[in-house]
Amino acid sequence: MSCTIEKALADAKALVERLRDHDDAAESLIEQTTALSKRVEAMKQYQEEIQELNEVARHRPRSTLVMGIQQENRQIRELQQENKELRTSLEEHQSALELIMSKYREQMFRLLMASKKDDPGIIMKLKEQHSKVILSTKLTWNENGVGEALVNLHSDFKQ
Repeated sequence: MSCTIEKALADAKALVERLRDHDDAAESLIEQTTALSKRVEAMKQYQEEIQELNEVARHRPRSTLVMGIQQENRQIRELQQENKELRTSLEEHQSALELIMSKYREQMFRLLMASKKDDPGIIMKLKEQHSKVILSTKLTWNENGVGEALVNLHSDFKQ
């Protein structure tokens, strides 16, 4: 008899485990169903809002819509033009600043040369550094698309 009671207890434990598994699966399904239901509700609400917007658009005259779009297009074109002008202005300012800095470096070089006339080693080193600065400035101008006019202007200032 003890064998059958032990067997019955083991079967009861197995059934309890299966019930727990089924309960967990049911909870998971309930959560998924709730999430899906919320998603469907959100989709319905979105569809209703789209329909309301379409109704409002239908009641407005087409000419009003076209005029609104044309006005937006004009504003966009004006902003694009202003953007181009600002870019051009920025490039001009950068070029002018580079030219000013180049002239400043050149003046500092001349000042240092005037103060260090006695040491030929320092003079040679300063000349090499000046040449490198001029070369890097010209390369920067070329990379930034600054025309030959600024390079010529720089040469004119040099003389």
